[in-house]
Amino acid sequence: MYDTTINPGMFSRVSRSHLCEVCLSATNRRSFSSSASAASILPSLPPSTGFARLTNRALILLYGRDAAHYLQGLTTTNIKDYTFDSLGGFYTAFLNAQGRVLHDVFVYPIDHALGLKGKEGITYDKPGFMIDVDKAHAETLRSHLKRYKLRAKIAIEPADCHIWATWDDAIASDSKSDIAPSAHKFGCVDPRAPGMGKRILSSADISKALPGEETSVEHYDIRRILKGVPQGYREIISGEALPQESNIDYMSGIDFRKGCYIGQELTIRTRHTGVVRKRILPVQLYNPDEKLPDSLRYDPSSSLTSPDSPRNIARVDTRGRSAGKFLRGVGNIGLALCRLETMTNAKLTEEGSQWSPEHEFKVSWSAEEDQAEEKEMKIKAFVPEWHRNRVSVRNMHQQQNV
Repeated sequence: MYDTTINPGMFSRVSRSHLCEVCLSATNRRSFSSSASAASILPSLPPSTGFARLTNRALILLYGRDAAHYLQGLTTTNIKDYTFDSLGGFYTAFLNAQGRVLHDVFVYPIDHALGLKGKEGITYDKPGFMIDVDKAHAETLRSHLKRYKLRAKIAIEPADCHIWATWDDAIASDSKSDIAPSAHKFGCVDPRAPGMGKRILSSADISKALPGEETSVEHYDIRRILKGVPQGYREIISGEALPQESNIDYMSGIDFRKGCYIGQELTIRTRHTGVVRKRILPVQLYNPDEKLPDSLRYDPSSSLTSPDSPRNIARVDTRGRSAGKFLRGVGNIGLALCRLETMTNAKLTEEGSQWSPEHEFKVSWSAEEDQAEEKEMKIKAFVPEWHRNRVSVRNMHQQQNV
């Protein structure tokens, strides 16, 4: 179905050549590789075994007699499949009434026996759930949760725990061994993509007990981007993104057998009658005078930079509708919402694909310091292997249900 290949283990230096002055003056465009922001030092390659404290995430505690029933009507995953006894958490999303993603989150069932305390020092005395969300939108999610509370017997408050991501590339990526809960830590396997590792919540600093090298959130983001895993409101744009286009279905975040929840109608209709023509994919950025890359590679020495806000992607040699939208990048890699039949060789309908291996795409934007000057980088999308695998599994299940 696809012939693009991702080789995260293969890395090479990106060329430093620039467009000539004649071309620059003729097109009034240049690569964004000589700006002041490009001089900043990029993170090094992430270690094969390591961990990071996710300081860009926050926790919300929802607990009480009606906690499970309450979350069941708000999230895309079947809460009834997960209890404290199942020893794990899960990935899910909150949608608005129009079926657009508001928040993508991890949810961890907890038990009062853990003896966890809130920021006010109150010990939780009833089972409930920890919700792991982008810190910048934690208050927005709390407001969303309170909006539907009515007479439900629940409490909603911020929680005080450390959030860790751990990984070991030498261990089988599909390991289902979760973190056995204790008074100090609990967690789950990250199900979003093979090799994403585990998520751990702890009431104390456990960095000395975790295997591998301690790294930063930035290193973790590079691993995540290389695997094509979007996260948070900057990549899964709140109130705009659709769950299937954001790969939440591929990332084990939607149970299509589940009953009613907010935003379900469009999600189920797309599943059964629609075609998902766009998906978030990892992309490679390269200079306009460089050749088309053949694999996705992160170069920590690259001087390339990318737009700091979403920008449309277009074919280099033609005018027409947008081929996608660049979302976020680190150096010479990033994530973009791509039209599959335009930017990849995916064939979604009998009409066939518009893609050709010779086609090149670009993203253009204006620098803040000079709105009259347009910056331009070329961009290529890659389809992760795990996308293809999950498409095959989905198709097999659909055939079995016919």
